[in-house]
Formats: sequence, C-alpha cells, structure tokens
Amino acid sequence: MSQELKPKLVYYAGNKLLEGPVWDDKANVLYFVSIADNIIYRFDEETTEIESYPTNGPVGAAVLNEDGQLISAEKEGIYSINPETKERTFLLQANKDERMRYNDGKMDPKGRFLIGTMGYEEVIEGAAKLFVVEDDDVKEILSDMSIANGLGWSKDGQTFYHIDTPTNKVRAFDYNLDTAELSNERVVVEITDGGSPDGMCVDVDENIWVAEYGGKRICKWDTKTVEQLVDIPMPVSNITSCCLGGPDKNYLYITTAQEDGEPLSGGLFKVKIR
Repeated sequence: MSQELKPKLVYYAGNKLLEGPVWDDKANVLYFVSIADNIIYRFDEETTEIESYPTNGPVGAAVLNEDGQLISAEKEGIYSINPETKERTFLLQANKDERMRYNDGKMDPKGRFLIGTMGYEEVIEGAAKLFVVEDDDVKEILSDMSIANGLGWSKDGQTFYHIDTPTNKVRAFDYNLDTAELSNERVVVEITDGGSPDGMCVDVDENIWVAEYGGKRICKWDTKTVEQLVDIPMPVSNITSCCLGGPDKNYLYITTAQEDGEPLSGGLFKVKIR
C-alpha cells in the first residue's frame, strides 16, 4: 500500500452529486450523471467539450449498450437515448415503488441492464432492490436492501460484486450468465474505517476499486486475499463512484458529491493508476 497516486480535478461545475462514470472506448469520452440536476454529461477531456442530456427526474445511471445507445435509468422510467441526436425512447419502468429512485447500474457481460434503487427523499431500510432488464422483461434478483449501489463482474463474468452501502460490505455472488441468477453469497470486502462503500469497478487485474462516501479516499482491494492494495487519498470527503478510462484503461475516473467547506467537492477527478 506504499504506492502514492495523485488525483487531478478534470471537471467542476458545482454539481451536488456526480455519479456513475462510464468510459466510451470507441469515442474516447466519459459519460457520468448529475443525479440532482437531472442531467447526463458526456465529457471529452481532450477538447474539454461537455455535452448535456436532460432527463425526466433524478437519473441514477446511464450506461452504453452494444449498439452505442445510452440506457438511462430516470425517476420516470428507463429510456434509450441516441448520444448524437439526443432522441429519447421510453423502454419501461422497472421500479413500481414511488418512494424509490434508481441508483447505480451497469450492463452485464451479456448486455442485460442491472439497475438498483434507493429511497427518493430518504433512505428506506429494506426497500431497495436490484433489477435485471432485458428487452422488455424485468426480473428482481436482490431485495431487502437499503441503498443498492456499486456493482461489477469478474473478467469471465461468473462472479458478481455488489454493494448495499449501509452494510459497509462488498458481497460477491456466483453469476449465471445464461439467466442472471445469483447464488453462493459471500463477503469479500468490509469497510471499517469510517467511510461507506458507494460505487465500485473491477480493473484489468480483477481487483476492485471501491469509492468511500465520507471516507475521503478510494481503495483497491484483492478480492481473493481480502487485502487492501492501494489507498488513494482524495481532496474531498464524499467519493461516489469510479471507472477505468483512457485509451489504455490506465486512468481511474472518480466522481464526488458536495460537502460544505470543501471547494472541490462535487467535481470529477482522474488519477493515473498504471
């Protein structure tokens, strides 16, 4: 854990809650969401150009499907958005509970959209769920959570990682690639230093990076030995999520949320990790 990595601020607009960074390999741009502002951003770091996509209410996640379309999980439902024309198509509404909004989500290795929920106005213990969306079919695969948050898969797609934030744990499951069913639940990481696990990503070496909300850091973990490998101190407290990016996936892009008295909070950062 002696490796010292320096985060750099790459975008700041005073947003309250940035989340869900997603790297577009084809266009070399980064998508991320501003939940409270009802906006998806597309950021080209090379040109500093930023494109905005308004959403219908708070947007928990926006991910790219295999056709290059954005799949956006908004309070009013899940939409497909053409990144170039901004044309929007309503797909379906997986969440039927008005008290909840969508939170973190990602595409699985088979192109299904996994999306979680959390309380809209406040955290509702036991009410959060994790859904699998495939075409017009919706299936609930996890329930009885409070904040369905970070998720990711091993390289072979057969291990699924998931965070229910208030538990302070990252769980792993065996993942059935044919059916998206989960089994063999176990805990692979437990955060005990005061921060709460929020978003996460799996890197090329199959280690996981976990953003710590309130913890002022992001850490890399070896899921086999449960050893913390790298600790990156951040200049703000509320670290919300992360993803690998850059042409060689050698950068970690990191979203944050505002905190009083922290001028850079709510900004987007990056750090070179290899």
